[in-house]
Amino acid sequence: MPEFLDLYVQDLTAKKTWINDAYSQPAPSPIAAHLRREFENYWRFKEFPKASPDEFKVLAVDGSLQYVIMPNGGIFYVVRALAMSNTNAEFRSVHTGFDYISEENYRAVIGRVMEWLEHEVILDVLNKGFEGYVLIDGSIYGRLAHVPLEVNSTYSKDFMVKYFETVIKLFNTAREGKIPIIGLSKESRSSFLKEFLMRKVIFKLTEEFNLNVLEVATLMSRALNKRGFSNILEKTPTPIREFMIEYATLKPDFLLIMNYARKPGYSTPLILNPPNGAKKAFRLIKADPVKYLQLTHPISSRNTDFIKWASHVIERLLKLPAIVSFYILPSSLDTPMRIDVPAWVLGIEKNISDVDSSEDIDVNVDNILRLISAGYVGLEDYNIWLTAVHRKVKLRRKTFEQIYLPRFEEIVGRTATSRRYRRVRFP
Repeated sequence: MPEFLDLYVQDLTAKKTWINDAYSQPAPSPIAAHLRREFENYWRFKEFPKASPDEFKVLAVDGSLQYVIMPNGGIFYVVRALAMSNTNAEFRSVHTGFDYISEENYRAVIGRVMEWLEHEVILDVLNKGFEGYVLIDGSIYGRLAHVPLEVNSTYSKDFMVKYFETVIKLFNTAREGKIPIIGLSKESRSSFLKEFLMRKVIFKLTEEFNLNVLEVATLMSRALNKRGFSNILEKTPTPIREFMIEYATLKPDFLLIMNYARKPGYSTPLILNPPNGAKKAFRLIKADPVKYLQLTHPISSRNTDFIKWASHVIERLLKLPAIVSFYILPSSLDTPMRIDVPAWVLGIEKNISDVDSSEDIDVNVDNILRLISAGYVGLEDYNIWLTAVHRKVKLRRKTFEQIYLPRFEEIVGRTATSRRYRRVRFP
C-alpha cells in the first residue's frame, strides 16, 4: 500500500477513541462539572446585533512573509504589510532583510519583523488623519506581552527595542486620536479564559476546605511555570491537587467554548495580566533600566549610544496599555473569535505593568459587537475586511520563488537558493 497507508489506518483506528475523548473533553469528569458552572457564570448568551458594514469606517491591516535559506547559511526574507480602508484607500509597505539567525528562532524573528511593519503602516495612516476603527489580524496582547530581548542574530540584535519603539508610538498616537485598535483572530491556542475560570474554581474550593488562601494564591502564581512544578504539587493541599494540575494544563479556550456554549454569545471581558517573564522584566526595568539592558542585551549594551536610546524606549514599556480580551461566538455552528482591545478603548485607564492577575470587568462592548457583526458573513467569512486585506497582501511561495528571488539575483548578484549549491565540495 502506498505512503504507509496500511500502517496509518491501523494506528489511527487503535487510537480513535482516545482522540475523540481528547478532542471533546475540556477537563476530566470530576473537574468538568465545576468548570462548566464557572463558565456559565462568565458567558453571556446573546444573539449578534444586526449591523451594516456601511455604518463603520474601518482600516483593516495584515501582513505576510517569505524567506529562503541561502547557500552560505544566511537568510533572505521579504515581509509585506497592507492597510485597506473600506473607502478603497490602500497603504502598502515592503521590507527586505538578510541576516544570520539561529536555527531555532528565525521564523519567529521574521514574524516579529512582519508585525513591526504592520505597526509602521498603521502609524503612517493615523498620522495622515485616519479616523475610524483599526482592525488587526491577530492578538494585540501577544504583541505587547513580550519584552525586548537581544535577538540571536548577526545584524538584528537590537531589533526588539526598535519593535517596541514603534508599538509605543502607535498606541500613544491612537490614544491621542481616540482611534480604537481592535485585534481579531480565529487562533485557537490561547487559554486565558480557562486559567481565569480554574482560578475561580480553586479559590472556591480553598474556602470550602478552609485552606490558606494566600498560600494557594502563591502556588497558583508559580504553577504556570513548568520548572519545579512537581515541587509545587507536593506543597498543594490534597483536596485541590488535581485541580491545580488541570489549571497548569495547556488546554485551549476554544475547547471550552465549543463544548459549553450552547448558543451564540460572548465571554465576560477580562483585563489580562502579563506573563510571569514580563512581570519580572517590568520590575527590573522599573528598578534599573540600564541594568536590564545589560542583562538582556549583553552585546548591544556595550555601545553607549544603544544604552541611551534603548533605556528611553524600555522605560516607556511600563506605560503601555493593559489589554482587555474576550471571545465571541457568532453562531452555534461556528468557531469562536478572540477580541483584544487596549483598556482605554473601554474607558479603563490601566497599564499592562500594573495588572497582577487577570480580572473580569463590567464594560459596555456593544459597539465592538456591532462592528464584528457588520463584518461577519458567516462560516465562510468571519470578517469581510480582514479577509480582503489578507488575500491581497499574501505573498505566496510560488510568487516568491518565481518573481522575487530572480529579482534578488538580478539586483544583488548573488544566488538566492541552494538548488545550484553542491553539498559535496571537491578540492
